[in-house]
Amino acid sequence: MSLSNISIAKRLAIVLGVILALSLASSLFAVLKLREISAEVSAMVERDVKTERAASDWLRHTTAGVQRAAAIAKSSDTALIAYFAPATALSIKDTNELQKYIDERMVTPQERAKFEKLGDLRKAYLSAREEVSKLKTGGDVEAANKVFNDKFEPTSRTYLAGVQEIVDNQRASLDASAKRSEALLVQTGTLLIVCGVLSLALGILLAWYLSGSITTPLRRAEAMAQSIAAMDLTAAPQTYYAGDETGRLLRAIDMM
Repeated sequence: MSLSNISIAKRLAIVLGVILALSLASSLFAVLKLREISAEVSAMVERDVKTERAASDWLRHTTAGVQRAAAIAKSSDTALIAYFAPATALSIKDTNELQKYIDERMVTPQERAKFEKLGDLRKAYLSAREEVSKLKTGGDVEAANKVFNDKFEPTSRTYLAGVQEIVDNQRASLDASAKRSEALLVQTGTLLIVCGVLSLALGILLAWYLSGSITTPLRRAEAMAQSIAAMDLTAAPQTYYAGDETGRLLRAIDMM
């Protein structure tokens, strides 16, 4: 049905309603996209950032533990074992908590396999470190050095490499999440601009059509009225009249 057959009041209401609906749709789209971005950022902070920090702390504790064990093994002072004991116990406690936290966030089969392997390496590392400490406490320096060189050093290197791999994986995951958030932000901005331009273009088109549908017949009615005022009654009547107020006005003028 043509808009010219609808009353001017209803036509105005329809066009303004369409323009407002487009504005509302754009606003809702923006809100949904912003929520999506917010969810992605929240997941990045909750999942990737915290896990990466926990893994980095794990690596820091492990590195310090290896250095303490090396100092104990290489030093002739057996009092270092007792001196480092509180720090060692605290490091083990903190590492256990960090390991438990990270364990809950290893979800893929590949992550689970690497984490379980790392757990076995940690057991071997702690066992070798304990063996070195016992031998040093017992005064068997030669045996302690042998265990340190043959077991502790290679085990600690492998263990540190495993923890470093966990840290690197979490940092890569964090970088990927940051890139996804950035891409989503760019995509949202582009889509909002496109929607805004399309809404503006459609609003202008509707406004132009609405203006033309009202002013064109009014200009014709004005011309007909001027002809009648000039006593010129030679104009032929129209063959079609719109169903709105302007159409009824033109029909009345033609009849007159």
